[in-house]
Amino acid sequence: MESNTNAPPQVLLIDLDNCPKEVEKLPQALADFLRIIVCYGGIDPKVPLSLVTVLATAIHEGKLELVGMKRGGKNAADFGLAFYAGRLVSEAPVEAEFTILSDDTDLDHVVDLLTSSGRKAKRLNGKKPVRNSGNVQVESQNGQALLDDIVDEYLETHIFSNKPRPAKKSTLTNSIKAFPARNGILPETILRVLLARNIVKITNSGKVIYLLESNHRDGEIFPSGSAEDGIPF
Repeated sequence: MESNTNAPPQVLLIDLDNCPKEVEKLPQALADFLRIIVCYGGIDPKVPLSLVTVLATAIHEGKLELVGMKRGGKNAADFGLAFYAGRLVSEAPVEAEFTILSDDTDLDHVVDLLTSSGRKAKRLNGKKPVRNSGNVQVESQNGQALLDDIVDEYLETHIFSNKPRPAKKSTLTNSIKAFPARNGILPETILRVLLARNIVKITNSGKVIYLLESNHRDGEIFPSGSAEDGIPF
């Protein structure tokens, strides 16, 4: 399939401990990604002889890096990916988009940091295809739809219900953490959506203000809190 020359450059970071079979898919991924960083903290990956030449060429050209964490350990690859994601923020073009390939939801913290720095970023699990920027865009759209649905469900069951609303940022965050249907999405991500929709705002003292807005996706209007100035999350 022909690549889309108008698509923004793509950066791929792979947690090889979590997705060991991705080594065999690297030749295809090299056609679609500007840079690929592969981190592993366990045993050295087994590379089929048929891939040695193409991977060696990509490494020589600076397009591919295979990073073995010297100390290893359970989360070694995660820390490696976090380091390289930060490095690439300053090295990659400003329009570059980041994809982290891992089943580990802890790496959503890296996605959030990349997003807060103004980059487009997402995490895909090892069961999702990473070839073709069009497919990546569809995955991104599906992920946003899932996030919106989860936020809507939280609003209906915890904010727009008869339950007492959390009065402080800490209790609101704990309420989101305890929400069983958040499907592994970080509480901080859900809170940012609430702030972006103008459903709530957080004051300098950490107080939660509930706003009079019609920004819930169903267009309903709900009672507001006070007009105390808030700060962004």
